[in-house]
Amino acid sequence: MPDWKGTDLPAVPGKNLPNLMIVERDYTAIVDKLTSVGPLADRLGFTTKNVTFDVSHAVDRLAQLHGVFDSGPAEGRPAIDTDARMAEAILTFSGTTNGELATQGFRTLEKRTGVKLADLSEGSEEKIVTFAQTQQAPQPVITSPEWSGSETGGRRYAAFTINTERMKPWHTLSGRMHFFLDHDWMIDAGEQLPIYRPPLDMGRMYGEPDVGARGERSITLRYLTVHNKWSIHSEYQDNLFMLSLGRGGPQAWLSVEDAKAIDVKDNEWVECTNANGVFVARAVVTHKLPVGIAYVQHAQERTIDVPKSEATGRRGGIHNSVTRILLKPTHLIGGYAHQAYAFNYIGPTGVNRDIISTIRKRSQEVQY
Repeated sequence: MPDWKGTDLPAVPGKNLPNLMIVERDYTAIVDKLTSVGPLADRLGFTTKNVTFDVSHAVDRLAQLHGVFDSGPAEGRPAIDTDARMAEAILTFSGTTNGELATQGFRTLEKRTGVKLADLSEGSEEKIVTFAQTQQAPQPVITSPEWSGSETGGRRYAAFTINTERMKPWHTLSGRMHFFLDHDWMIDAGEQLPIYRPPLDMGRMYGEPDVGARGERSITLRYLTVHNKWSIHSEYQDNLFMLSLGRGGPQAWLSVEDAKAIDVKDNEWVECTNANGVFVARAVVTHKLPVGIAYVQHAQERTIDVPKSEATGRRGGIHNSVTRILLKPTHLIGGYAHQAYAFNYIGPTGVNRDIISTIRKRSQEVQY
């Protein structure tokens, strides 16, 4: 892609310049728009994983359930002006909880791919998981083209099941899994094939403490927020089954050697701090981790056993408290098959969760 800046080359939106468009904003109507389902839902539908869903029936359902606004910028539009109504809207608009949308999406994919898919959700067209049902108990979901796995017939989710078993093409340039990426930026970075890259030197780049540095009952470690062992983005942590699996509250995993260096025993309280914030947790001392690494599983809800921090005197923060977002240049590749930016999808690497934190043994007398 030729760079136009400082040259005689023309800057062409969508080619060597981002697409440009005029967007008009009425800031006096922001609240009305945020608390209603907008008209573009009817006209454009919702697109997820490159599948566009006709959500007109879902919009009608919400209008009947919640009513519509009788005046103002949101006149005639379904209300989502309470937390319960918003939760109901999320469940109504997802194929995983609305069988009509799941089957519709699979039939759209069948036309594009030429392979049979709709039977994965057929028979569930009348099923809608409601917010009230999720309050009563965890609910099984419907297989949907929003995801790549199948839970049809009581199966447990595994990624890319539909691709491998039904021959649905991958969302790549060729429709196959790619191990070689011939984009210019990937080649320039030397990453056109899967390779090992050592962790960033946070001390040199951002002035963070060196990994392994020790103070009084403290050690500096590389703090990684890995996917949770028992959930994806949320979980019923106050459920008795979940409490029996974990520590009954926030937890941070340490290697045996690092825990010993700061005199921390399994299940004792620690505080993880850096310039971004503080996270209070119980230590899980494990031989599974190498020296210099701390694991803090994400989506640890602040519902059980969250004490005040000694560092701040406030309620100990969530796992995100000490993290920050880091972007690789290759994350910014756009418009090239599967290498295109989408909200929440800036992969393929996890550098946005790679941070340095000082782990300190704290007093075991906690206050709430």
